Amino acid sequence: MKLQSITLTNFRQFQGTQTFELSSDAIKPVSLLFGANGAGKTTFLNAFSWALYGSMSDDVEQQERMVTDIVWRNLSIGESAEVAVEVLFEHEGRNYRLLRSATLRKESDHQGSSSPEIQLWMTKPDGSSEIVGAPQEKIKSILPPGVSRFFFFNGERIENLVKKGAYAEVQKDIKVLLDLEQVERALGHLPKVNRKLTDELKRHGGDKTTKIQEAIDTLTERQTDAREDLQVLEGKLATLTEERDRTIELLRQHAEAAPIQAKRDAVTNQLEAARAARDSAIAERAALVATRGFQAFTDTLGKSTQTIADRLYEKGALPAPLKREFVDQLLHDGACICGTPLTEHTTPWEHVKQWRQRAGLQAVETVWQRLSGQIAPLAGARDELRESLATLMKRIGDERDLVASLEEQKSELDGKLRNSRMEGVQDLETKRMELDSRIASQNQSKGAIEAELRTIAKDIETRTKERSRAEVTDELAAKARSRSDLVQSVEKALKEILAIREEDMRRRLDAELKTVFKSITHQNHVPKLSAGFELTLYKTVGDVELPVPKSTGENQILSLSFVAAVSKLAREIRKGSRAEGHPAEDAGTYPIVMDAAFGSLDQDYQETVARALAKMAPQLIVLVSKSQGLGKVVSELMPYVSHLGVIETHTTAPGNVVDDIELNNKSYPYIRSAESDHSQLKVIM
Repeated sequence: MKLQSITLTNFRQFQGTQTFELSSDAIKPVSLLFGANGAGKTTFLNAFSWALYGSMSDDVEQQERMVTDIVWRNLSIGESAEVAVEVLFEHEGRNYRLLRSATLRKESDHQGSSSPEIQLWMTKPDGSSEIVGAPQEKIKSILPPGVSRFFFFNGERIENLVKKGAYAEVQKDIKVLLDLEQVERALGHLPKVNRKLTDELKRHGGDKTTKIQEAIDTLTERQTDAREDLQVLEGKLATLTEERDRTIELLRQHAEAAPIQAKRDAVTNQLEAARAARDSAIAERAALVATRGFQAFTDTLGKSTQTIADRLYEKGALPAPLKREFVDQLLHDGACICGTPLTEHTTPWEHVKQWRQRAGLQAVETVWQRLSGQIAPLAGARDELRESLATLMKRIGDERDLVASLEEQKSELDGKLRNSRMEGVQDLETKRMELDSRIASQNQSKGAIEAELRTIAKDIETRTKERSRAEVTDELAAKARSRSDLVQSVEKALKEILAIREEDMRRRLDAELKTVFKSITHQNHVPKLSAGFELTLYKTVGDVELPVPKSTGENQILSLSFVAAVSKLAREIRKGSRAEGHPAEDAGTYPIVMDAAFGSLDQDYQETVARALAKMAPQLIVLVSKSQGLGKVVSELMPYVSHLGVIETHTTAPGNVVDDIELNNKSYPYIRSAESDHSQLKVIM
């Protein structure tokens, strides 16, 4: 999907009909639009969402006021005004014209709710145009609503992507974008198919089979309920954790509590590192005992084995004077080495056969010889094991002492905040402790549900095997059971496929995220995308990874990096997923339209982010204020800009308000006093 233009008609601040061109190419993919606070940048951004889906984001206030205020005010009661947004775009080699419009009749000074209509036209290869049926469904197939959050967003609120409560939703939307939802959809249908088959089995399978199937059904219902409970619990945990983190952040920002909280943050990081080091040492000890622990019991075993071998050697039994393989060959050939025939059950044959009992096996002798060479190093291995265990025990003891010391320090700092007489601090610390307690309780419940799910899964597997062994004489029941087994096999295979694809996508997304983030930030922090699509920042202290508390600016950079990674991977996946023919040139291509891209960033980050923005997507529409976009930002972006414009603000504020913006060494109107409040799109290039 590549945007070509947008036309606004009486859409909120934008009076009359106004058009802004957006077409771009690979060399100059950026459209840059400046506007003052309140000029309509957020409105411009939401015009795309309204045109595509008929809705706007929550940060748009008074959403019922769709028609420009001055236009509505000038209407007489009974007259009507049109509000519309038209978007021209190209998708997979075809041009589209999307129009969402509504006609509002004035019944009072207040605007009522509207019922917009959507129309979509597609241009055929021969140049003719046709109306697309079910236009909303077509738009959703081109860019699903949930996925649009990654491409149309407010930069100051983009950090919502990294909030703990958003991960499940983000993961779901990512699966849609990366072509994983088809497998999930299939998995959603299979249980319904299986239920029909098992109902047939219960009707015709006999008492035993029916009882087994009823038990499986009961277990399956418990499994479904437990999964739903787990999902709800994970949502609550995310909300509680986010609230706890906000509370800690308030303590960090409190003028008097900040020093104590800073010390607690440092001690907490050290404590996490010490606990990780302690657990690592305990795991090493467990691995050492599991793999080499037997060596501790080889002292007498080695000596006794060596004694046995020495006695056999003294007797001439080792090495054996004759090999059993040699005697077997003589008996097989039927002739002794002296030439005497060895006919079965004759006296010569019996004599040679007796030698077979006294002969030694070559394989046995080889093992004995190898063992003899291994007995001597056993003593050294035991000594090495003893030294390694002693070293690990010391490490574990040292780390445990450090953990205990740090826990005491943290407890002391907790007490200072909990018993503080500073206004608000005691309340914040009490709230943090309460949230920590609730989080711990929810984690216990989560562990119990996860354990229950594991038990249920094993029970279902056991019952299913019983069902397969149960005798079924009815032909219909036999077919139903066979088909149910097949459906379950398919379901298991699809789950494995989904897990493999999910992990592959996550790894690729994580790798791209790290690359983009590294190109932007100057901090020695590393982003990580967890299996649950949780975005976190880490730093390495020694050999231990520790989470980094994220500032608003870091959240914004992390989110921008994630959006860039998603955009790139979407293109790669869509282009590579075409089974037939050549994929369209813009397969998997989506524009990024972003408002306030530099909202919470300092000047250094503004420059690096601006430099990275042009590489984020094949098409980028950036909305910025004068304070955010001038200087280093515009210098970095201008070589990539195909369209440059200003949202000229007309205001009824008192006094003669005049403010200009200088672009390309020329001055342009930015804010002007006027008789009505409205905005005008002005094209500069």
